[in-house]
Amino acid sequence: MEMFFGIMGAITGILGVIISLFSFYHNRIEAVNAWYANARDSEFIRARRVVRGLPNEYDPRKLSAEEKDHIVFLLISYQQAGALVKRRQLPFWVFKNSGRVVYFYEKLLPYIEMRRTDEENNPKYASDYEYLCRRVKRARK
Repeated sequence: MEMFFGIMGAITGILGVIISLFSFYHNRIEAVNAWYANARDSEFIRARRVVRGLPNEYDPRKLSAEEKDHIVFLLISYQQAGALVKRRQLPFWVFKNSGRVVYFYEKLLPYIEMRRTDEENNPKYASDYEYLCRRVKRARK
């Protein structure tokens, strides 16, 4: 009888591992779908257009409230993506060949540096986005 319960326990344990792995991969697929839905969202598209339209040498202190809103929206989106990639909840291959990640990071760098020093004195502002950008740059070499 002990052997029976031992075998049943082993089978139950194996099934538990299989179910948790399936759940993990299912959640990653859901994260990919959510990211692509976010990238197609009209607010995200509008924010990218506004940031693309900023001059190369812009002063972040002279931005309009609307421009700042779009910048923050884009920063939050990429910050969340970077955090999810760092925790392996969103696969890196989604961004591996994405020039957008690097382009927008470099475009937003004056604003990020301002937030890291002047306004909030928060040296880790947008650090997950920076992590994502560094990974993309390494992958593109």
